[in-house]
Amino acid sequence: MFKSEVAKRVLAVKRMLAPLAVAAVFVLAGVLCQHTRAEAGTVNLTLPYLYTDGLMVTYCMVSNLNPDNTTSDNSTTATFKVMTKETGGAAQTAHSIASQYAPMSGFTRMLYFSKNSIYNRNGTVVASLSDELPSGTITAYSGVLTITSSTATCKTIVMSCLQTQSGVVEKRFVGYTCDDGTNLVGY
Repeated sequence: MFKSEVAKRVLAVKRMLAPLAVAAVFVLAGVLCQHTRAEAGTVNLTLPYLYTDGLMVTYCMVSNLNPDNTTSDNSTTATFKVMTKETGGAAQTAHSIASQYAPMSGFTRMLYFSKNSIYNRNGTVVASLSDELPSGTITAYSGVLTITSSTATCKTIVMSCLQTQSGVVEKRFVGYTCDDGTNLVGY
């Protein structure tokens, strides 16, 4: 067999396995969210497992890699919807994240999920989820962080998360996805 034939066969196998790999990410991560395709200029980052336990915190760095920080793109907005929860149905209401904490072009923002709120790096609440996740209730939940701007795609909006247990980094957060209506990427 010639090298080009082997390369073609390897590529064919990769193409066959790619959908299975994406499906495996969803199955292994236990994604509980309903999947909704994003509109142009919108990126949906699905977080499959978060906790209201204050000892298990998820820290996420969200970056907007678009170098164009013109006024037109500084209208970046961010919202978060609780999609599912362990203790019953979620209302799936969009909770606005204060605009100064949305990742505008050329910026990185740290957000962390603890108890029933989303915080910035300084510990300021940037979105309260208390209407869906009552205080004092320990539960698992999933959600979608939506970033909207004229230049938002899964190639320009990137995210990486870590989960901690009692302040100690336990694991890299895996199983989340990015959807911009054209691209669907699993991490």
